[in-house]
Parts: sequence; C-alpha cells; structure tokens
Amino acid sequence: MSSDGASSGVLDIGRVIQELFAVLGRNFVAFGLLALILTGIPAAVIYAIQGSVLVSGDPTQVLGPRFGWSVLLGLVSGLFGVILQATIIYGTVSDLNNRPVSVAESLTAGLRAFLPVIGLAILLGLGVALASMLLLVPGIMLAIAWCVAIPAYVVEQTGVMAAFGRSAELTRGSRWRIFGLFVIYFIAVIVIELVLGVFSRATGFATIGRLPVLTLLIFAPLIQMASTLIGSTGAAVLYVELRRLRDGVGPQGLAAIFD
Repeated sequence: MSSDGASSGVLDIGRVIQELFAVLGRNFVAFGLLALILTGIPAAVIYAIQGSVLVSGDPTQVLGPRFGWSVLLGLVSGLFGVILQATIIYGTVSDLNNRPVSVAESLTAGLRAFLPVIGLAILLGLGVALASMLLLVPGIMLAIAWCVAIPAYVVEQTGVMAAFGRSAELTRGSRWRIFGLFVIYFIAVIVIELVLGVFSRATGFATIGRLPVLTLLIFAPLIQMASTLIGSTGAAVLYVELRRLRDGVGPQGLAAIFD
C-alpha cells in the first residue's frame, strides 16, 4: 500500500509495477468480471462477425450488413471500454484506500463519469494523432504528458480541459520514467500476443478464415481485456504515485472520489 507523505521526488518504476499487480491480484474477480462484461464479450462478438465475413468469401459482404454490424459493435465496444477505464480507476483508488472494491459501486462511478470521459478520450486521441502526423516524437510526448488526464478527472472531478493541464503538471519531471513504463507495457502485450498466437495455432483444430477459432473467440478478447485492465489500473496507480511525489498526498488523501 502507498502511504501519505512526500518521498524523494523520483518516480520509482518498480514501485508502480509492484502496486499495479498487487491491486490486480486483490481484485482479480471483480475487475475480471467488469472487463468480461464491458470488453471481453463485445470483442468476441465483433471478432466472430468479422470472421464470418472472411469465411463467406463474398466480396459484397465486406461492406454488407454483417460488416455494418461489426462497425457498430466496434463503436459500442469502444464506449464500453471508456466506461471500464473509469470504473477500474475508481476501483483502484478504492483499493488503495483500503476500501473493499464493489462492482456495483465502481460501475456506477464509471457510468457517472461516462460522457465527460468520452469527450476527454476523444480530445486526447485527436491531440496525440495530430501531433504524431507532424512527427512521431511530439505524439509520444503528448501521450506521456496526458497519460493521467482521465484519472485526474475521475478522482479530482476537474473540468475536462483542466484534466489535461493537471496531467501535464503531475507528469512534469517524471516523463522519461513514464516513457520507460510505456515501453515495458507494450513489450509485455506483444509477448502475450505472440505466446497466445503460437498456442492457438498449435492447438486449433478449426478456423474462421485463416485464423484459429481460439484466436478469434477466446485469445483475442482475452488480450483486449488484459491490456485494458493493465492499462487502466496502471494509469490509476501511476496517478496516485505522482500525487504522492508532487503533492505529498497518498491515496487516503483522495477521498473526494467517494463523495
């Protein structure tokens, strides 16, 4: 558990990773259930529809009704993913405050923050995308500077635009270490994808198109669930740690989220 009080002022990557997996371990069932409902099941349905289009071999289906449903479900899945992110952030801060994590309470908090967080996520994505179109480096810099904008909004209940400034303030002086966390996260996701991909091809006895059924209906949704869970929990843990470093405030000082 984190504690109140300032520290040396240097972000400890090991501490963030350790806290991340400690939170996930303590709330595996609750977080897993939320991820399954809001990410796993929608992803499995989308992949199944996309796979059926590939199997049909009919080029008209590429832009046909099934493809349209796939796009629609993709948008819905994205919206559910935003709800999950806000939900997991709330649950993570609850856990770090030694409060039992309630699925219903966390989901209610996620739904309450849904519309503002959607707007925040869209603006964040557009800003990073536009910066990346100029050069890759500015896009990465913005992504790092704004990486705790959503936790800042959910916890501090700031305005949407103020959340960007708050995130930039909190990450200042720690961005190279945060970049290191990003690299570790993406390498971990790639390794998991490779391992599950090899396993699914080795054990798959049925395919949809050219992809094993296990990949489309089980492993791909699991990877999406895991990456969302780790990313959302990690953002919340990182936010709490940055608050501790810059403001001298530990998780017990973030009680406003429960008001």
